[in-house]
Amino acid sequence: MTQASIVYRTATLDDMPMLAELRELFTFEDCVHSDRRPDFRQAFSTTVGNGIESGRWTVWLAESGAEIVSHVFVGLIEKVPRPTRESRWIGYLTNVYTRPEYRGQGIGAALLEQVMMWTTGRDIELLFVWPSDESIGFYERAGFASGRDPLVWESRSNESRV
Repeated sequence: MTQASIVYRTATLDDMPMLAELRELFTFEDCVHSDRRPDFRQAFSTTVGNGIESGRWTVWLAESGAEIVSHVFVGLIEKVPRPTRESRWIGYLTNVYTRPEYRGQGIGAALLEQVMMWTTGRDIELLFVWPSDESIGFYERAGFASGRDPLVWESRSNESRV
């Protein structure tokens, strides 16, 4: 597959079934979960669909033919206004995934470039991501750098869902 035969675009509501399928592949690629959520596809379609419709989520896709081969999600978080000039939004980059057979071809990097170009002129201060150990180099090559690490609190109720 050549990079020239890949089409890049943003997702629409029609893409929800294939995006949900890819989310499952992404989740279960490296581990086995016996506790699968029976309402996952409906919950995914509702959450992501509402986010796309409201503009709070933008999803970039790479397609080969009618198949989505890679995607990147950006959720916008509105900042509390200050009395000084500053950007209104922070972008949460997540669910970055490329099908294994399409990796190493620059498709994910091209999608990430689309995202970074999109932020220009959109009043977005920064993009942040929680990378896996394996993906740190991918993000560093795109210009991401470690800054001040956020302090994180995790609810104990999440332990039962892992």
